[in-house]
Amino acid sequence: MPSSLPYDSDKSALERYVRILDGFINAKDNYIAEDYLTEAFELGRELARNAISPDEVVGLHDEALIQLSHRDFETPIGKVVHRLSKPLLEMSMAYGLAFREQIEQRYEAFVNERLLQSNKLEAIGTLAAGIAHDFNNIIGSIIGFAEMTGDLLADSRQGQENIRQISIACSRAHDLVVRMLSFARQIPATPILLDIADPIREALTMLSVTLDACIQINFSIMDEHLCVMADPGQIQQLIMNLCINAAESMMPRGGRIDIEVGLARGHIAGDFSKHCNNNIYLLVADTGSGMPPEIQKQIFDPFFTTKAPSGGSGLGLSVVYGIVKSLGGMIEVGSRSTGGDTGTEFRVFLPRAASG
Repeated sequence: MPSSLPYDSDKSALERYVRILDGFINAKDNYIAEDYLTEAFELGRELARNAISPDEVVGLHDEALIQLSHRDFETPIGKVVHRLSKPLLEMSMAYGLAFREQIEQRYEAFVNERLLQSNKLEAIGTLAAGIAHDFNNIIGSIIGFAEMTGDLLADSRQGQENIRQISIACSRAHDLVVRMLSFARQIPATPILLDIADPIREALTMLSVTLDACIQINFSIMDEHLCVMADPGQIQQLIMNLCINAAESMMPRGGRIDIEVGLARGHIAGDFSKHCNNNIYLLVADTGSGMPPEIQKQIFDPFFTTKAPSGGSGLGLSVVYGIVKSLGGMIEVGSRSTGGDTGTEFRVFLPRAASG
């Protein structure tokens, strides 16, 4: 057992503990006995600092008793049991106190991290509230000029169609402003029962006219009529943010974005199987440059961006993460930044709702 536990360059923890117990049993006076108890206390703290488990501490004590029984078998057993309870208690108490300190430090670090995240989200809310009003004014101007242009293009079928698309885009932009204000004011979204494929198709329609021509998008529906309880705008925003990020990772050479939706239980296995119980999966995969592991750990943090300071806000994936969590789902990412098969794959798992 723990004869290999670290103590110092010359002795293992077991050897030290045997020496402590042996010295305590045979101490000539109380002062010497107290010195051994102090050493037992320090040993307990060191065991905790070295991440030795409680079971290993008990095993350490048992092994020490076995060695002592072979070394000093003429000592009355009653004397041994009575006297050894003190160093064991000291070591255990020190171990417990040190272990508690470690837990408190970890909890404090966790709380500080969550507080930092909360402050970042509060800043996002302030930012959203600040720009939403001006953004709405801009949308109003676009709609007004579009309507006047439409009057001038009364005889042009293509012109009227273009004006219609401008109006549709402005309407969606207005919905985005409303969601920004709801986020800033902590107003929850209003979920409805919807087929998840519908808002995905709408988002892809908008993307088809905004993404570069060198980006190819493939959308596959593996199972029909998969319903979720969500705000349609949440699903559209989720898809658009993931696809825009994917497209940017493939520029300037271009590439392919594969989007797939289906019932997880029927199509997902391996590392993702724990999420397959009656969940819908949404996959967004690209053939871009990928991300190294150290970047993957931070991509959902608010304001984190790999782009130049003027090239990105760092809000897209944090918003995606917030949407997925608000819908009771999970999101996972896998990425390769080296080799011949680079790219990134996001898998979103959402609870399936009964269709009626």
